[in-house]
Formats: sequence, C-alpha cells, structure tokens
Amino acid sequence: MRLTSTHFGVFVIFAAIYAAGTLALGRLPIGDVQIKPGEIAVPLVALFGFSSVIGVVFGMFIANMASPLGPLDLTTPAVAFFALLILRFLAKRSILPGVAAYYVIVSVWVGFLTSIATGRGDAFTTVFISQGIAIAIGTALYFVVKSRMPKPVQPQAVET
Repeated sequence: MRLTSTHFGVFVIFAAIYAAGTLALGRLPIGDVQIKPGEIAVPLVALFGFSSVIGVVFGMFIANMASPLGPLDLTTPAVAFFALLILRFLAKRSILPGVAAYYVIVSVWVGFLTSIATGRGDAFTTVFISQGIAIAIGTALYFVVKSRMPKPVQPQAVET
C-alpha cells in the first residue's frame, strides 16, 4: 500500500477523534458506567480503510497514557488492533458481526484489566455496558455516514 496524503489525513483524523474525544471530553458518566467518546469512531473503520485502523490504535495509545488503569492499559491498543482487523475482515459482508467481534474482544480485555487494577467484582459488567453503549452509537453513526457517502460511478459503454 502506498502512503498518500488521503491516507495520512484519515490516519490523523481518526487518531485525533479517539485521543481528543477521550482526553478532552473525559469519560462521560451515566451512573457507574463511564463511556469513552473515542470508542464511537470504531465502527467507522469499516468505511475508511486500514489508515483509520492505525489512526484509532495510535489515538488509543495516546489516550491510554492518561488511563486510570495505569501502564497496564498501554497494552490495550495491541488487542484493539487485532480486534479492528477482525472488524474490517468481517465488515466486508456485514458490519454487525465485525462490530460484535470487536466489542467482545476489547470488552473482555478491558474488563480483565479493570478487575485486576481496581479489584472490583462488577468490572466486567460496567465495561460491557459502557463499551456496548459507545459501540451502538458508533454503529448508528456508521449507517448514517454510509448512507451519505457518494456511490461509485459505473463506467458506461460507449455506443458507436
């Protein structure tokens, strides 16, 4: 794959959305559940290609430097990279299995880290709920963005 200015732009936008969305907005509290706004952009990687995957992973790495879980959370971008590759692969047929795979993989990992770092027994429940809300919003956003994207133009045969 050749790096173009478009690929770099997509990378920068996704890294900024994830990092700034998570660091600037913080975690949006809904009771005990805290939603990371950066996670909302995850389903969009199915539309914007591999450069968006790298952007999300880079943004996640930056955001996790300030994580309340400490240095353990710096391993999450590697797990998320694997999950995003699965999302992209499964999204070729349908977005829902890809999003579901990402949701399960990342939620189990973050729930595991949260339970280790905090010792809370309800860590898995709160992580699954918060990830689920963010991914559901992102999936709805995916369908809106996809419906607004221009359709590829089919070349027409020239009659002579």
